[in-house]
Amino acid sequence: MFYKSVNGHERGNVYDLLIRGGTVVDPSQGLHAVRDIAVSGTTIAAILEPGHGQSAQHEIEADGCLVTAGLIDLHVHVYPHIPLGLEPEPLCSAGGVTTMLDAGSAGCNNFDAFRRSTIDLSRTQILGLVNLARPGLVAAELGELLDRRHADAQGVIETIARNPDVAVGVKLRAGTHIIGSGADGWANLHDAVRAARESRTWLMVHIGECPMSVPEIVNELSPGDVLTHCFKGGSTRITDDQEKVYDDVRAARERGVVFDIGHGYGSFNWEVADAALADGFEPTTISTDLHIKNLHGPVYDMPTTMSKFLMLGVPLDRVIAMATVNPARVLGRDGDIGTLKPGTVADIAVFEQLEGPFKLADSYGRERSGRTLLVAAATIRRGELLPGGGGRRMRFRCCH
Repeated sequence: MFYKSVNGHERGNVYDLLIRGGTVVDPSQGLHAVRDIAVSGTTIAAILEPGHGQSAQHEIEADGCLVTAGLIDLHVHVYPHIPLGLEPEPLCSAGGVTTMLDAGSAGCNNFDAFRRSTIDLSRTQILGLVNLARPGLVAAELGELLDRRHADAQGVIETIARNPDVAVGVKLRAGTHIIGSGADGWANLHDAVRAARESRTWLMVHIGECPMSVPEIVNELSPGDVLTHCFKGGSTRITDDQEKVYDDVRAARERGVVFDIGHGYGSFNWEVADAALADGFEPTTISTDLHIKNLHGPVYDMPTTMSKFLMLGVPLDRVIAMATVNPARVLGRDGDIGTLKPGTVADIAVFEQLEGPFKLADSYGRERSGRTLLVAAATIRRGELLPGGGGRRMRFRCCH
């Protein structure tokens, strides 16, 4: 990739930015071809055939690169004032991510503070889920809902009503060590469902080692709700002992429940991924669950997580869809983001597609060798080329 700035007066430039010669992959338009992307101000102005003769003040030569809509990471933790939280801005340019959904770092007690300190000040678009637990993840290591007094469905509803532009849904971490077992576990799940329904939003349920089975959980969910960590191992998973996807899980997907990867520190298992894909069950969305414990492995960033699905045999166009148009639909914003359609916001990512072998690991420390590694070469947010880019490629290089 090569970047240059051109004197607008000498060239009679039409556009502010041109991304030239890249392979444009935009599943929202069924587009996979070499094209130029023209940007005016904060908006995608045109998708041009090569040889159009137009010019721009700034140009990116993207020959040999992939050009996609800015990625949408549907599961991150970017409230820096909690123990696991990351600063959002570096994740944007390093991973080609222009929209990220914070998955319940804050609850009704601190969501407004999260908004003032982080969401409103960030160049990256940040949306948030409100945790059922009043303090969010401030003391997550203690189990935020083991004490039922911390569950506050009404507080969640009121928080979403105060912040309708950025608070888009409800989050519940449903591990037994978080929500309790027996009646307490079910009460917390039902409170989270109620908060989502009465706020007219949707619920994301994190599965860990849960007090109820995955079929029982998905049977409580409605179209538009999300089950995250869907390829985790352990006792609570989407596959049975014969490595087949449960019928209830398949039925949930057919009625519109979303299945999200949420890779994380302990929530992505090669064998579960193999079994689900072999049984014809692909995730709806690819996300990272990035936080302080997995930033330097095994997750790293969105392009690395997407590369794992290329290694697993998922075609490139479907992998791109799982990181762009599919999460945009989950957020109800597929007309605005996750697309390169002219007239939409100029959120764009440019990726190098490097040939390996490369070492890729699941959340359980098992390594596999992948042939392709996606690396963010440039990230454009609202028409602005952001500083920085991917730089972790050498960490994955195999020695043989």
